[in-house]
This record gives sequence, structure tokens and C-alpha cells, in this order.
Amino acid sequence: MYHVKNDRRCIRSAGSITKALEQLLTKKAFLDITVTDIQKTAGIGRSTFYRLFDTIDDVVTYMVDKEFEEIVRGYSTMSRRDFTINCLSGVIDRGDTLMGILASGRSELVTRSLRENLHRSAEESGEADEAALQYGFSVFASACISVIRVWDENGRKESIEELADYMQKFLDFSNLA
Repeated sequence: MYHVKNDRRCIRSAGSITKALEQLLTKKAFLDITVTDIQKTAGIGRSTFYRLFDTIDDVVTYMVDKEFEEIVRGYSTMSRRDFTINCLSGVIDRGDTLMGILASGRSELVTRSLRENLHRSAEESGEADEAALQYGFSVFASACISVIRVWDENGRKESIEELADYMQKFLDFSNLA
């Protein structure tokens, strides 16, 4: 779990840590990165890392949560297709960082963050059926991340719109809201 308080110093330190992780992901596989690597790259003390994060997975969760907060904003005002395109492009446009996490076999961190941010956005917009939201967003988030992984494995040939069309063809998103 991350413990980043809403004050300037914590947010700045967390930003340094996430930037360090992003830099390290361009040089090594996620599973090979250590807290010491992050600490040295970020130029922070070990105690600062552990004051904000329990594990490297928590850094990923924080980083991905921040990304998805932006991606899911406006969810309730978009068509399902536009929202699907927004989610797919949101992950793909973040490039090496999220793709490196997905390639590491830790896609559940990204999937969980997308699901939880979708759920939070739906709650804020007043959507009511709790069970339907939980299951629907779980299916959507898993499908989104799985489609991106297959797209990456197949050489990234299709456009985002084509990926959204595949998702709509095989999944009925009309009942998500």
C-alpha cells in the first residue's frame, strides 16, 4: 500500500520515486529492479521510500493510479466505444512504463488500478448497481489489458480504433453503466 499524503513534500518525493522507476524500466526488467536501484536513481533516502511505499509494487500502483485517474475522467459522459478508445490509448500512450509492467508478468497491478479507478469514477457520477459495476468493470479492465498485451505480442499492427472494435465485437459493454 502506498502512503502518499496530500502535501507538497510527499508528492514531490513520490514523483521522484516514480520517475526513477520509469527510468529504470527503460534499462532493466521490472522484476530485476530493487528498492536500492530506485532510491539511488531518485536521490532519496531509504527511509523516504519506506515512508511512502511498502514495496515496489506499491510504487507501480501509485503511478498507475495517477495515470488512470486522468484516463477515466469523464467516463460517464462518453459513449462506450469512445471510452474504450480512451482507455486503450491511455495505456498505450504511456509507452514503455506501462508496457514494461505488463511485459513483466505483473499486469494484475495495471488491471486492478484501471478497475478501481473506473469504479471510483462511476460512484462519483452516481451510478448505483454496485455488483454490476464491480463485475462489469472487472471484465472491462481485464479485457482492455489483455487486448493490449496481445496487440504488443503481435507487433502493434492494429490501430486503437481496431482494438476497440475487437473488444466491442466480443464483449457487450452496453450494460456497464
